[in-house]
Amino acid sequence: MLDHLPEKFEPAGLQLLAREIRAARLQLGWTLDELSIAAGLNKGYLSKVERGLKAPSLGTVLNLARVLKVPVGRLFGEAVDDTAIQVSRADRRQIRDADPDGGYRLEALTAGGGGIEGFIMIPRLDFTSDFRTEHDGEEILYVLNGTVEVRFVDRIVTLNQADAIRFPGRLQHQVRRTSQSASVLIAVSRS
Repeated sequence: MLDHLPEKFEPAGLQLLAREIRAARLQLGWTLDELSIAAGLNKGYLSKVERGLKAPSLGTVLNLARVLKVPVGRLFGEAVDDTAIQVSRADRRQIRDADPDGGYRLEALTAGGGGIEGFIMIPRLDFTSDFRTEHDGEEILYVLNGTVEVRFVDRIVTLNQADAIRFPGRLQHQVRRTSQSASVLIAVSRS
């Protein structure tokens, strides 16, 4: 297994290794300090490794793979962690009435975890005075069918089928459908 490891990293290979080490660390929910302690390595050095500014030795790569509990091949982009790919089958999802009083319905496309969540939403017919959404991260809305309006504090944006909008989640916002068949794909980044 070790005969295919590079003796010297090319810039693209070094960046790939850096991204995979960082991704494996974040998957464990560890800070750079925690990885530094677990691997017995200097935090500043690890920071440079994760940014692709420093090429680790083969021994360091093997140590990091062990501590991060991933195959060495994953750190070199030769394997994908099974949890990195999530499939959401249409026949196993259920649409939930998020607001049974004639409000919106949601269908979750993602199974939690990670920094992004996806939904299909059938919006309410009307804006309400008491319901506004705001959250960390970014949000993207893509209109699958029909037309919708997105209300912010100072404006209303009309979106037609296949239109999309992106905005910081911290902005107070509401979505309503202006056609009976409207549905919206929502992607929310929590980072």
